Amino acid sequence: MIHEIKNVSNYIEEIEKLTTLGQRQRYYFRGQDDAFSNTLPSVFRSRKLLDNEDNLFNEFLMADPLLFEKCRTNFERMALMEHYHLPTRLLDVSSNPLIALFFAVKGGQGNGEVYIYKDTPNLDKLATMLAERGWPNLIAEYEDKSGLANHDYFKKNAFSNEMQLESSLARQSMADKGAFFHALQSFYQVDNHYVTKHQRLWSDTYFKYFDEQTAHHFKEFREALRTVSFLKVFEEAKRDIPSFENKLNPLELIVPKIVTIKRMSRRMENQQGLFLFVPFISDEYDPAVPIDYHEVERLAQQAIDVLSLYHPDHPDEKEKYIIPAKYKRAILDELATLGIDYSFIYPEDHAKKAEMIKNRYLER
Repeated sequence: MIHEIKNVSNYIEEIEKLTTLGQRQRYYFRGQDDAFSNTLPSVFRSRKLLDNEDNLFNEFLMADPLLFEKCRTNFERMALMEHYHLPTRLLDVSSNPLIALFFAVKGGQGNGEVYIYKDTPNLDKLATMLAERGWPNLIAEYEDKSGLANHDYFKKNAFSNEMQLESSLARQSMADKGAFFHALQSFYQVDNHYVTKHQRLWSDTYFKYFDEQTAHHFKEFREALRTVSFLKVFEEAKRDIPSFENKLNPLELIVPKIVTIKRMSRRMENQQGLFLFVPFISDEYDPAVPIDYHEVERLAQQAIDVLSLYHPDHPDEKEKYIIPAKYKRAILDELATLGIDYSFIYPEDHAKKAEMIKNRYLER
């Protein structure tokens, strides 16, 4: 549902209404200073960028290796690249709604927008996504685990094995990604059948499965783990985490995640930033599947929307705050009185600080 915002107090009132609707949920906010047709991360803005995701990552790493000295994992490296505006599959979000409001009004010619996300899934949206991809029964795998602290598909931290594996996968070539996801397609099909036929969930015996060499279910998946495309990803993960085992849960790879990260700069600290990690659209890497790039964008947005906040009484309407262009300047000034201005958001940008001081006197 669309809410029009005219000033900061109006915005805060709307946010307070939101938090009373779902007190058990955590919300994350993203501000965009123009009305875009989607909320996709920058790497999805061009097929050339997405097809060269590995090259973007690896070339930036080689171009300035000292920049990444304090990074312990590939996910931290990816997050720092996003921080410096390299196109990645990460969507910046903040736990502070006022930070998102700042980004919605700081520029742009059109209306600003603030979107809300959460770290619990819209199970109906997830079920639709899985059914569209031919695996309708897999929703049971996520319903059973949704919200469990010991196995949460949708909320991770930067040091988790899952995020190390997926960020390592981003560094693989198109050909290796293609082979990797081609092998996983059969897993999803088998699990979709397995859930119905056996009335059991593969995830219930995930860890036990790897130890039971006599288990005959998912035999092809066990064999795939020993192929070159999987071993390359595992070896990449082990560069940072030597204890990383040659295991993965394919159910992790389908869904988006809210990822918390160590604040590596004052800017990241002040912005109270986190990331929404957009999963790989596997058909993009399968040469046997003809797919238009607009379809890749649609599927990526569909995945993001699994964590978007929808109005409880209108399940097809996203909660969205619109800031008309004519109110942007006044709201920016209001935020500045609250200490949220360019010098706070970009504390290391000394040129921007100098410009702000200059403009204060020019505007008198």
